[in-house]
Amino acid sequence: MTRWRKRWTYRAGLAVAFGASFLTVWTTIVRDDGTAIGYFLVVMAIGVGWFAASFRPAGMARTMLGVAIMQALFGVAVATAPSIAKMPDGAIKALLFSGFFTALWLISAAFFRAASKKEQKVVVARWPRKAMGLTKSSALPYRSRST
Repeated sequence: MTRWRKRWTYRAGLAVAFGASFLTVWTTIVRDDGTAIGYFLVVMAIGVGWFAASFRPAGMARTMLGVAIMQALFGVAVATAPSIAKMPDGAIKALLFSGFFTALWLISAAFFRAASKKEQKVVVARWPRKAMGLTKSSALPYRSRST
């Protein structure tokens, strides 16, 4: 198991994302008001994005940000649809529903971003010594004295 998968921020991001995905599918099935396909496409976009990012935290953070934007835009589109306008408080309910899930996707993105920042610190901390040719005993880079 790689280091970034052991971090609590990575696991928290996964938990929030899986929870939000489950709730999206479940509430869409229960609520079935004719807008279900759009919400299922949001969940499918998550899977595609994660595979494209190879489940690395930085790519997953970008995927969750993109999904949050998709969710918000889809919520606005549903709220302004003529069929929702006929329902009492339909637009407000659609915006609240979409806003709740947008917040969950953004929370997941924040956890993945925190996991990616920790991963970058570990890589950066190891890189300069090797790149400069430093050993544990030397303070300056090794230079050969070939003339």
